[in-house]
Amino acid sequence: MSDASSNPEIVWPAGKRAAAIISVIFDDGMDAVAKAPDLAERAKSHSVWLYGARRGVERLCRTFDDAGIRASWFVPGQVAETHGASLRAIVAAGHELESHGWAFERYDCLSRADAAALLARSRQALEDAGDRTPAGFRLPIGAWPDGFDHLLKEAGFLWSASLNGDDVPYLHPSSLVEIPVHLELEDRPYFQFNFTPAFPKGLSRIASYDSVLANWIAEFDAYRKFGACFVLQLRPEMTGTPGRIGLVEAFVRHIQSCDDVWVATADEVAQWHMANNARAAEPDHPLNVFAAYQREIRDAR
Repeated sequence: MSDASSNPEIVWPAGKRAAAIISVIFDDGMDAVAKAPDLAERAKSHSVWLYGARRGVERLCRTFDDAGIRASWFVPGQVAETHGASLRAIVAAGHELESHGWAFERYDCLSRADAAALLARSRQALEDAGDRTPAGFRLPIGAWPDGFDHLLKEAGFLWSASLNGDDVPYLHPSSLVEIPVHLELEDRPYFQFNFTPAFPKGLSRIASYDSVLANWIAEFDAYRKFGACFVLQLRPEMTGTPGRIGLVEAFVRHIQSCDDVWVATADEVAQWHMANNARAAEPDHPLNVFAAYQREIRDAR
């Protein structure tokens, strides 16, 4: 593969041409209940997420261990109270716990004081569970609040993996590092399905496993070509099943066959970026375009 397609603005360690992060979103069904509250009262539907905590977490950990990969797990603080043993097993396997809020709250609907309190509560719960203070944050749901990067920095976070507007890390105005994520690199859009209540709405059908693997490999190969930062986002209830874990195993084998890609945790990528790239978002970057739009809305009121 020619170096001509690599990203000249980003330097990766040891001469690597791109980076890859394997992340896991372990929210114990909070995301589903936030969108369809009646799921919490339906034992059959909700059992999908109970299965993820019971079997999926174990399967993902075993797969990562076999491959010698450390993953970044985004966990709501409340999950540390309900699944403390699982989190301790995740940490014992060498993975990092990062914050996914407290209980899947919408930060764009909270006061600054309430948001700060929940951020602190989440960090403390995960620190207690993992003996390490989380440095990263993933927005649970809702829009990115105006100035939220400053609030995260004040709360002690160094980076976020929440926004979609790029394919390499960049800096917020506060110097918070953003590691962009993308919907097509999640497992949920392909595999989430529930008859009653209809969730997701529209009842899209479960995708072909071969097609999903082909999509992820095609995206990874393109990220590698362009010197970008690939972030796969898995959920225990979605890809922790006996059949789908094979997709994860096959994909991991593919990325490990490319010795010019740095396979790292999100925290390692963020720390490297702060020390070696310090790439601020350009004026026409989606982050700044959105900030200008928010200012226009405020000024018009």
